[in-house]
Amino acid sequence: MKTLFSFLALVSTLTLAQAQSYIATLDGAQDGGAGRMGSGSVMITLTGTTLTFSAGSYSGLTTPASAAHIHGPAVPGINAGVLYSLGGSVVTIGSTAGTMSGNVNLIANPAGGAYTVAQQLADLNNGLWYVNIHDATFPGGEIRGQILPVPEPATWALGGLGALGLLAWRRRK
Repeated sequence: MKTLFSFLALVSTLTLAQAQSYIATLDGAQDGGAGRMGSGSVMITLTGTTLTFSAGSYSGLTTPASAAHIHGPAVPGINAGVLYSLGGSVVTIGSTAGTMSGNVNLIANPAGGAYTVAQQLADLNNGLWYVNIHDATFPGGEIRGQILPVPEPATWALGGLGALGLLAWRRRK
């Protein structure tokens, strides 16, 4: 039994060391609807304290993008302050269509408050951050998408191993 727990601890440690994946699907409905035309999506990977944006694009904005940010913490439909700017470094600015690609390094207190990296990671993992792309027609944001965790296959495997361990332990009693 001691060997089983050691194995589960090892698998758990290896799983935690892996990168976490997220996805954000952006549209005008999430940013208030009414006249908002654009859409987009982006894959985001968290490795340590670095967010990497890849395979991202947006299109159909009513006017060229003027800014892009990560906002939070907020549930869908509720607005929050800017945490990290994405304009120019991650999101193509100055066009009605573009790409989302690049990195953002998480830092303590990104907006000047008392918001630790640990709190940021908890909020990110709970789906409380969103990507917002702004333009002249909608300076508060034309398209928005909550950043949501994507379950990793290893998470399901770890859960299965835990269930098997629990069954084995109960049968031995």
